[in-house]
Amino acid sequence: MKKLIIPALTIAFTVTLTACGNPGANKDEQQPNNHEAPKNVDKVTENNIFHSTKKDKKLSEQEMNKAISKYLETNADILDNKYQIQYKLDKQSTSDKKITDAQAKRLSKLSHNAIKNDVRFKKFVKNNTLPEGYKENVDRIIKYFTALNSTIADADQEIEELDYQPQNKLNVVDVSTKYAGDVNGKQQDKIKKFLKSKNIDTKAIDK
Repeated sequence: MKKLIIPALTIAFTVTLTACGNPGANKDEQQPNNHEAPKNVDKVTENNIFHSTKKDKKLSEQEMNKAISKYLETNADILDNKYQIQYKLDKQSTSDKKITDAQAKRLSKLSHNAIKNDVRFKKFVKNNTLPEGYKENVDRIIKYFTALNSTIADADQEIEELDYQPQNKLNVVDVSTKYAGDVNGKQQDKIKKFLKSKNIDTKAIDK
């Protein structure tokens, strides 16, 4: 199992996995965990990850909208994969091993790709001049998905423990209360309002 751990993931993101929900949290601070698992999911490969060599450019709205759409599309696929894995974990009986080697490997790959997608998009935003009215909203989008992807980043640490404590459950969906301010209904509404104003269609925000 240790061979599946990618140390660089925990170095890249100093985030914490919440293995269970937070009953005491405010309703707006809890990310709903009532999604149905998608039957078919697209694999997230290197070709799906956001990439741009642009630097020191003044971006047009068309260029920026295209970049946001690509970033969101990849995150939507990552979230679909997370929900599918979580569904399979929840369906396993208490006597089953809670996570298989194949599932652990899949989580590690998802984590690696999620981090690269976030880092590349952040670099693109930092290295270029965004159209007027975009910066605050794009920063909000980045924080939102960085928080959502945080549960994958430290999943390897939890996998080790599950081998010895099979009664525990690995939750790859819930967001730690540390990031609740970036992932809640209010932030969703602000992001959706901005995307709608720019005619950017995505299902990633509702996942």
